[in-house]
Amino acid sequence: MTQQYERSKVIGVPADDVFAWVAEIGNLPKYLPPIKEADRADGSEDRVWMKGEIPDRGEFEGEGYFRVFEEDRHMEWGAEVGRDYSGRLQVADLQDGQSRVTVQLYFGERSVEGEIQEESAPDRDPLVEGIDATLESTRRQLEEGSGKVEQPPATG
Repeated sequence: MTQQYERSKVIGVPADDVFAWVAEIGNLPKYLPPIKEADRADGSEDRVWMKGEIPDRGEFEGEGYFRVFEEDRHMEWGAEVGRDYSGRLQVADLQDGQSRVTVQLYFGERSVEGEIQEESAPDRDPLVEGIDATLESTRRQLEEGSGKVEQPPATG
């Protein structure tokens, strides 16, 4: 069974500018809480290599797909080997130079979603907190030029 998580945030920057910034691979470490490094994998247009750290779970390094669809301002990503994980980010144009950024995450049976939830404090949802940190980090970077929000440990 697939679990889905979705969150949105309004950002006071035009949608084209927001999308251009989030779609740049080099900016992933600036707004994705666990990511410390990111680059195109083997010069591919739709493969990405990332290195990061998840609180209470340690460091990781992996490769997956990362696809950018400029025509409707959305991105899709995921892991292909041994994991059922994917995501989507959509940037919608709002009035007065604002945009709405929506992130959706999908976790299948082979994902770590169940482990993460089991290891979390009962009153916490680290996956929702991670999406919220991503959205707030994006807002801070684009509206204020400030740093990203770090996701707290799941057991804290």
